[in-house]
Amino acid sequence: MNEKKSKGLALALLLMGCSLTMTARTADSTFVMPLHSIYGEEGGPCWGISANWDARLKKDSPWGYQVGLGWAGQWDNMMGIHTHTMYYGLTTGMNYLIGKRKSRLELGLGNQLRLISSKLLVAYMGKESYISIKSENKTQVRDFLYMNVGYRYTSTHGFQFRCGVTPMINTTNGWTTSDNAYSKGDVFLIPYVSFGKAF
Repeated sequence: MNEKKSKGLALALLLMGCSLTMTARTADSTFVMPLHSIYGEEGGPCWGISANWDARLKKDSPWGYQVGLGWAGQWDNMMGIHTHTMYYGLTTGMNYLIGKRKSRLELGLGNQLRLISSKLLVAYMGKESYISIKSENKTQVRDFLYMNVGYRYTSTHGFQFRCGVTPMINTTNGWTTSDNAYSKGDVFLIPYVSFGKAF
């Protein structure tokens, strides 16, 4: 290949690269945030796993709202005492997105109403040297206020990724598990990650 052809090829590749870069920038700068999204989340307000619906108040609005249902479980077994605690949560909240492109800062504020169902099994030796089992069930409802601070990425084709941290505070009475006692006013810091589809 002679020098003239080499220079021509290099110039063509340079122009192609610049064109692709400008096209990508234009597509990103004109990106409009989809109105709705659904996603599965681990961590966050529910502590475990949850299914969530998120929507903008209007097309490409930074303001939006979120509704989710979550579940978490805790199992402990020590010295003949078995505790099984289930957490079921309904999450509602508002969020605000900062940024104009696919990658945005997400700030949220919301409430989680949580049903805590605990089952305690205690095995002990009876008077006649046989093993007895005592069972105790308890159901409680607790309320939490939470914030979300995180990163949200939404691709042109609708793939959505979120990650961040959720500070929470218990606004109602406490509860007890086999290894912890929680009180009113306790603060929790829970990381989260989610994957979903925006449309």
